[in-house]
Amino acid sequence: MYTAEKIKKAESVDIVDYCMQNGIDVKTDNERYYRLTDHDSCVIDRKKNAFFWNSRGRGGNVINFLQEYEGIHFKEAMQRLLEEDKYQQSSKVEFVVEPYEYDPAKEVSYFDKAKSYLTKERKIDPTIVDHLHDRGLLKQDNRNNVLFLWKEYEQVMGCSEQGTIKTDKLKRGSWKSIQKNSTANYGFNVKYGEPKNLKFFESSIDLLSYASLNKEKLQDTQLISMEGLKHNTVTNYLLKSREELGDTPDSVSLCVDNDKAGKTFVEKFQYLQIKKNDGSKYDFDLEFPTMDGCKDWNDQLKKASSQREYARQQQYLKNKMQR
Repeated sequence: MYTAEKIKKAESVDIVDYCMQNGIDVKTDNERYYRLTDHDSCVIDRKKNAFFWNSRGRGGNVINFLQEYEGIHFKEAMQRLLEEDKYQQSSKVEFVVEPYEYDPAKEVSYFDKAKSYLTKERKIDPTIVDHLHDRGLLKQDNRNNVLFLWKEYEQVMGCSEQGTIKTDKLKRGSWKSIQKNSTANYGFNVKYGEPKNLKFFESSIDLLSYASLNKEKLQDTQLISMEGLKHNTVTNYLLKSREELGDTPDSVSLCVDNDKAGKTFVEKFQYLQIKKNDGSKYDFDLEFPTMDGCKDWNDQLKKASSQREYARQQQYLKNKMQR
């Protein structure tokens, strides 16, 4: 049995330092937030010394992290964390806040690789891609990555990168990252008119997929990527919408993946209501992909595109036979 004092000491071990000393590769979104390189849905909040594994719906302190990542029991996790006092204590981690600075030198003037990836591989509507590229929200860098710029009016608050080249060296098959020091609680977002209706997504690709599926319906709507499952991002954009409108938006939709992590995320909003200036209240809307076998919005877009192409081919053959 371990005393409360020993447990408190183990809990104070810095998760990032444990990873670094044990060959667990991490990458940094900014000085506070880290991700596991091989499991980038596992986010570590270094300031809180806590983790949340979005795809598994699991989270907690450093002891829970060892149990989840290493697959070990509480007793073994304690033994490792207390071993020789070799790990840095979370309370001694120093944070130097560095503002995000977008580097336009990484951009290239052409957009061919990025557009081809988005339209051909991801099936995003080409008119949407061209429109957002013209608005400076989508760009291509010198490594042929798609850049999703997180803009607030004309100020770039952060940027996420999506590789267009497949490689066996990366577990996900292609490069994916958030640029260092990207501003917390922001994400890639697109406005259609005023932000009277907010819709939140897990990724920029899902956002663009939803837009492609519903482009005729997007009026006075702001689409926002949380770049994961982040409650604070929802809160931030709700407040910003209120500032702009002088009232809360007319609707707020959580358009997350149809999986365990997505459903766990929306459960935390289950008992919350949004209040308007006139005193009326409403619940958060939930929008999940509905087509069979589709976990996320890009799955649904691809399936819908495939069905449309099949119907087009059948009609072509029918017309040909009737000639």
